[in-house]
Amino acid sequence: MPAADCPEGNYGAFLMDNMPLIRSLVEKLACNLQVPVSCKIRIFPDLQDTIAYARMLEEAGCSLLAVHGRTRDEKDGRKFRADWDAIREVKKSVRIPVLANGNIRHMEDVHSCLEHTGADGVLSAETLLENPALFAGFRTAEWRDCGNLDESKNGEDGGLDQADLLEEYLKLCEQYPVPWRIVRSHVHKMLGDWFKVHPEVREEFNRQSKLTFEWLHDMVGKLRNLGGRVPLYANATSTWKATENGFPMSSS
Repeated sequence: MPAADCPEGNYGAFLMDNMPLIRSLVEKLACNLQVPVSCKIRIFPDLQDTIAYARMLEEAGCSLLAVHGRTRDEKDGRKFRADWDAIREVKKSVRIPVLANGNIRHMEDVHSCLEHTGADGVLSAETLLENPALFAGFRTAEWRDCGNLDESKNGEDGGLDQADLLEEYLKLCEQYPVPWRIVRSHVHKMLGDWFKVHPEVREEFNRQSKLTFEWLHDMVGKLRNLGGRVPLYANATSTWKATENGFPMSSS
């Protein structure tokens, strides 16, 4: 969603008020970089304005366009559904590849979005923060029975949970350091369902003014010992195997 400081900083979706500036930025980048320039936009309330926006970016030198199917005022993804129709019309109006963003909660949404919009690919934001294994075919309990899936075929415990993903994430953070505020935010996202079962662990986590990887791994161990595991669910027709870095991958 648009960051809170975007209006004051005059960047992100709030650049939509200044089309000449956007054009000049993309043209400058396209003319001076040795790599392709990609852009990500939100839609306007008026479809024709959105199409004109996309065409302008293409003319300015954009090589890949990602379209979030919500306006900049539609900040709550659970309240406002992304407009796949608008993304489809943008795709029809430009020659460059288009990525669709919005309403991607599990792999069924991926296939539906690609079919509906004709886009060349999809993006996911909030759901992917909660479930980094989304594109490997896993879904959280919230979306277990969503769409055409039924428990007998697709409601099986996939043998993976968000604590597994968090432990893998923490190992990557040790190898490739990131600010602790980012780590803290991702822990809340990935363990949100577990914290609902054990709010006392969440409160203890929130009280920690200084985090360490050892403390976080111990916290995950504590959650496991307390029970109430929240699995990720997978299609029963698929099997799963671990790769060298610990992530499961789908195989038919």
